[in-house]
Amino acid sequence: FMNAEVLKLPNARAVAQWAERDDVLIIEKDQKLTAFSEEVPDGIIMVEALDIEYIAGSGVKACIIDTGYALEHPDLPNNDDYNNTNLVTGFNPYTTGRWFVDGNGHGTHVAGTMVAIGNNGIGVVGVASNASMPLHIGKGLDDSGGGSTSGVLDAMESCVQSGAKVINMSLGGAGPSASVQTFLTQLENDGTDVLIVAAAGNGGDASYSFPASYDSPLVMSVAAVDINGERAPFSQYNDQVDIAAPGVGVKSTVTTNSGTDFDYTTWDGTSMASPHVAGVAALIWSHHPSKSAAEVRSALECSAVMPEQYGNNVKNDFVGYGVVNAKNALALLEWGDFSGCPSSAPTMSPTPFDCSEDVIEIRITTDLYPTETAWFLTDICSNTEVAEKLLGDYTLSNYEYITLICVPPGREYSFKITDEFGDGICCNFGDGSYNILYNGEPVASGSGTFAVEEIKTFGQCGTSPPSPAPSLAPQSSIGPTSSHSPTYSPAPTVTSSPSSTSSCSSGQVEFIFTLTTDNYPEETKWILKEAFKWQTGTKIAGESFGAYNSSQTTYIETICIKKNKSHIFRINDKANDGLCCDHGNGEYSIALNGQEPFHSGGNFGKKEQVKFMAFPDYSDMQAFTIEIEREPKGVYLDWTSKDEEENS
Repeated sequence: FMNAEVLKLPNARAVAQWAERDDVLIIEKDQKLTAFSEEVPDGIIMVEALDIEYIAGSGVKACIIDTGYALEHPDLPNNDDYNNTNLVTGFNPYTTGRWFVDGNGHGTHVAGTMVAIGNNGIGVVGVASNASMPLHIGKGLDDSGGGSTSGVLDAMESCVQSGAKVINMSLGGAGPSASVQTFLTQLENDGTDVLIVAAAGNGGDASYSFPASYDSPLVMSVAAVDINGERAPFSQYNDQVDIAAPGVGVKSTVTTNSGTDFDYTTWDGTSMASPHVAGVAALIWSHHPSKSAAEVRSALECSAVMPEQYGNNVKNDFVGYGVVNAKNALALLEWGDFSGCPSSAPTMSPTPFDCSEDVIEIRITTDLYPTETAWFLTDICSNTEVAEKLLGDYTLSNYEYITLICVPPGREYSFKITDEFGDGICCNFGDGSYNILYNGEPVASGSGTFAVEEIKTFGQCGTSPPSPAPSLAPQSSIGPTSSHSPTYSPAPTVTSSPSSTSSCSSGQVEFIFTLTTDNYPEETKWILKEAFKWQTGTKIAGESFGAYNSSQTTYIETICIKKNKSHIFRINDKANDGLCCDHGNGEYSIALNGQEPFHSGGNFGKKEQVKFMAFPDYSDMQAFTIEIEREPKGVYLDWTSKDEEENS
């Protein structure tokens, strides 16, 4: 029925060359499949760990500090079935209980997310599923689920002494310990190569939980998100949160009947999120055991994927640097260039806002229903709207959004804020408020206690605005910048080829999109997203149907995008006949930093999609760093259950 062949291709260029052949209908990755009796949890799929194997013999050991480990659970590694008496070791600091018996089930659930055995036809699959990663168990919590600081500290020392590289701590308390902080400082001073991954806490507020919130380069605080990348309501949020992982509806191994019986169940919590990150850390580290803990941490943070609802923030208090992604992290660890990555410090220095005129800064602190809030800024002198945020633009509750607007001097402005429900933004459902600054000086504010709307005016036509402050407040987030203005209409001319010297700032690379239209240019659209999955990606740039109006014309777009991040480029044809060759010889290509294109095409049907890592030099890209999906003419593939941008 189908003439198919399995090929192992050396790099992205080879993939692209095969895709261009007339005798090749489809080229796609050979996905890993499992038996239906064995379930792959959504979280494992979300962090893209399924296709990466732990390298046996690498020496990268993980330690789990929790309520113990069900050594006899049929879906967890043990020493007998895998002919390794040292595969799983352990320590119990208390006088009661045993490390290899989990009378609570919490520790076994955590362990299953990290190492549940794959391809055995039962249960679930963990991040590292080939039963070859050595484990050390520290029973820092007893069978009741409680423990002491001294017991947890003893377990931490046992983990380090066992040679563990990664320590998972799905536990916490409200207060810091001087003893634990001293221990962490000693590890840092001694140059101990260990990464401690801890749950951010389930209080649902901005409080700090420990050990996750210790200010140490050895500790990563993990928040919980649902399958859509939204922070779980229970997940604590603060400036110590480094990264996020699935923590809602996580299915894993458990014990029942005081640890004597074994089963599976679904739990929620940052305790469930943390082992996703710890497992990915150990997984990618096993491929490069000579790398340092600092490099592994940088790879995890720099390659994390920021969910679309959080905008282009580099880091925020809710999900840190974003959701952990195993494929991205491994690619970046192999690349080894972290020059464009965020540091491991709790906060980052943002880039300044570039404006040669005056700056209006609008600060909105949302209430519990942020989607009900909208605002409009109008230039009274010319009766024109300058800026706006519409209903639904704000999605985070109790969060301060900052918008900077570059405006000409000597104008009067009207600011109108509205609430769709008619109860303002304070104080029935949260403590929202707003402040407006002009060149850094406060000009209007509100406590949020209005009903449907509130209007404030400031400035005066023809008069000088407030003097600029000595230093301009920086933008609250770093996002990709584009040389393509939102109101730009492509000119029907060929622009010069991009220079090999990028004009982008540090931490970014230049993305060059070259399009030659066919005889029906208005049928072409494209979108570029920062994403590892199309549905949850953040749109960076694009053009809608009708934007191009000159046939057989070449357009060149240059966009600055984040370095070492996963991106997806998609191009669509409204008539389902591509750019070539039924109605003209259209084509397109995409390149980075003025290099030769790493992909080109045009002979598709409805759409073509390219997923790639934004490396500054892609000459030695591995095959898994670029994925091409093409919908051939006459073949309509349902890539997504709902593509809201498909017809725009």
